[in-house]
Amino acid sequence: MMRTRILRGRGFDDGDRAGAPPVVVVSAAMGRALWPGQDPLGRCIEVTWGPDGPASNGCSTVIGIAEDAAQQGLLDQQRFMYYLNVNQIDPGGASTLYLRMRGSDIERDLERVRRELQAVMPGDGYVEVRPLQEVVDDQRRSWQLGATLFAAFGVLALVVAAVGLYGVITYSVSQRLHELGVRIALGARAGHIVRLVVAQGLGYAAAGVAVGLALAAVASRWVEPLLYRASGRDPVTYGAVAALMMVVGLVAGAVPSIRAVRADPNRALRVD
Repeated sequence: MMRTRILRGRGFDDGDRAGAPPVVVVSAAMGRALWPGQDPLGRCIEVTWGPDGPASNGCSTVIGIAEDAAQQGLLDQQRFMYYLNVNQIDPGGASTLYLRMRGSDIERDLERVRRELQAVMPGDGYVEVRPLQEVVDDQRRSWQLGATLFAAFGVLALVVAAVGLYGVITYSVSQRLHELGVRIALGARAGHIVRLVVAQGLGYAAAGVAVGLALAAVASRWVEPLLYRASGRDPVTYGAVAALMMVVGLVAGAVPSIRAVRADPNRALRVD
C-alpha cells in the first residue's frame, strides 16, 4: 500500500496463507542490526504479537529485505520494522488502516469512506479518516515554519547587506571623484573605471563573506539542531551563499561605476 520497495528476496504472495510456514519481511536497518555482516534472508525470528497480549506463531522465516521507511514519525532514526502477512496473524489489535484511493479529489470521498468503515467497525469506536498528506504535514509544520522564518531573515539580511554595500561604494566613489576625473581626463577608458569600482565592491564582499563564513562555522554547533537532516557546515550551502554575496557585491559596485563613468571630468576636477 505504501509502495515500500523490496530490496532483496521477495514480498508476500498467495502461497503465504493461513497454515503455511510463517514468514516475515524485515527492513534493511533491522536486518543489519540483528545479523551484522550476515545475510538476513532465510534467518528465523520469533515474532510476538496479539490483540490480547503477547502471542507467538513460532519461528518466522525472513523472506525479504524492505527499504527503510518512516513509520511513526519523520524523525525516526532507527527504522527497525518487520512486516507480517495478514493471512497468518490475527490483526484484531490494529488501529490504523491505509487505503489507496483513485482520483484526485480525495477530500470529497472522505466522509463516504468513513461511513462505510464505521458500518463494519466492531464495538462503539469512532472511525476517523484523514489524508496521509495531512498527517505528514502535521509533523512537517514546525519545520516549515522554521524554514520560512530562516528564509525571511536571510532575505532581510541580504537586502541590508546589499543596501549597505551599495551605500559604502557610492560614498567611496564620491570621495574618489577627483581621482576618477583625472583618470578620465588622462584617457582612461570607461571599462577601466568600471573595473576599478567593481573590484572595490567585490573586495568588500569577499571580506564580508570570509568573516561571515567563519562566524557561521563557529555557530554551526548551535544552529545544526534547528536544521532538518542537514549539516551546519554543508559545503554546498556555504558555497552558494558565498557566490550569492559576490553577485550582490558585483551588482552593488556596477551601479556606482556607471555613474562614475558618466560624470563630467571637468566638473570632477573642480571638486575639492
